[in-house]
Amino acid sequence: MSLSQYRLDEKLLTIFDHLTDEQKIETAIQEYSIDDILRIFTYYELEQYPYAKNVFLEKYRNNPYALFCYSRDMICGRWLEAEPIIMTNAHCAYVYSRIVIRGRWPEAELTIMTNAQYTCYYACHIIKGRWPEVEPTIMTSPAYAYFYSRDVIKGRWPEAEPAIMKQYSYWRLYKNRFNL
Repeated sequence: MSLSQYRLDEKLLTIFDHLTDEQKIETAIQEYSIDDILRIFTYYELEQYPYAKNVFLEKYRNNPYALFCYSRDMICGRWLEAEPIIMTNAHCAYVYSRIVIRGRWPEAELTIMTNAQYTCYYACHIIKGRWPEVEPTIMTSPAYAYFYSRDVIKGRWPEAEPAIMKQYSYWRLYKNRFNL
């Protein structure tokens, strides 16, 4: 039974009566999944116990996505202590910059640059324009080279055409889009 079910059933809450609030938070963080933790506690409950962030950070130090979710759902903003871990994953770095920071995150751009998909998304949604330094990375993927030309450049991208040609379906879309 998850702790969120305990919360809904006051009778079962007596199981935890012998614990202090700090022990309840630490027990929940150590024993339950991130989804349950995010359902159980509100931001305000965890803000009363700042060490909860440290317990959470320690448990999930190898899980950038969990730390991103905690910063998005619980802190509702930047979590500076977790950012070095979040930026180790291109997907997490991109969504953190888009959803939490709502803008460029220069410290994480080196990680994002390693992935054609998130590089394309970052250029389109964060930079909102061309990002010349990463165009060679984007050209490694016919799909994202096509999306980059369509959504960022908004026109032909002659340098990437040989890469896009490698996948017939995207080459066909590219030719139709730009009347080749």
